[in-house]
Amino acid sequence: MDDLVTGLTKTQIERFRANGFYYPLDALSQEEVRRFRDGFANTEVQLGVPLAEAEGKFRHNLHLLCGWADELVRHPAILDVIESLMGTNIILYTCRAFIKPPKSAGITAWHQDSTYFALRPHDHVTAWVALSDVTPESGPAEFACGSHIRGQLLQKSNVVENSVNTAGQITVEWFDKSDTECAILKPGQFSLHHTCTLHQSAPNNSDQPRIGFALSYISTRTRNIGSFRMPATLVRGEDEFGNFDLQPRPKEDLGTEETKRHAASHAIFIENFKEQLKLHEADLPALAT
Repeated sequence: MDDLVTGLTKTQIERFRANGFYYPLDALSQEEVRRFRDGFANTEVQLGVPLAEAEGKFRHNLHLLCGWADELVRHPAILDVIESLMGTNIILYTCRAFIKPPKSAGITAWHQDSTYFALRPHDHVTAWVALSDVTPESGPAEFACGSHIRGQLLQKSNVVENSVNTAGQITVEWFDKSDTECAILKPGQFSLHHTCTLHQSAPNNSDQPRIGFALSYISTRTRNIGSFRMPATLVRGEDEFGNFDLQPRPKEDLGTEETKRHAASHAIFIENFKEQLKLHEADLPALAT
């Protein structure tokens, strides 16, 4: 019988360390999924447009704007798993909604999350939480086994049409694609992947929307090496390092102060993102450009 280590067993931890990803993991009850989907729908009503069609900033860091999203990023079942990988002091660096409407062309090409975040060390894990069925037809995340072990690879931006990623990026350096897995998830389940793990996703060819939230967690010892002092959210434990400007929890959904704070946070995130993109591509060999 495997010994339980907080949220993951030792065997699960070993598989995550070896492969760079792990799925499926259970987090939300059916009632919780309904409640979060209701919160999601109410946010769309308040915005006056489907989230997939809203201004991009509204798919980023919704936990700073809405109580239901703040509750999601702090869900104990998710944080227990993250704690078993990086310890008790946990920061949410960013949260992003990835929505593929039915029969839509949106994709992600092979990429690594680590490229433009400027986080060091690469002690960064994303929990991808499904609020809908993620089937083989709906464009699930596909992971390249063991690809995180090589560290940061070369990546080119603004080359992928219909990309649901901000930079439309793709990895331009060779890596082994012979062993991959697609993370098929039920509503309320989530997958984990390391920031250096290569992953992609296909279009949603199903008749149902694919709705997921990518919650990017780091340990408090992690720092940003860019020019900007970055906002982030302490979700468990204590921040003994002070590497980030910690953000308060929302008191009112899309309230005046929440909206201002969210806009400022997003603006800094984009500036940091652009800075790191420019620095990374300055080092690309001519063959990759």
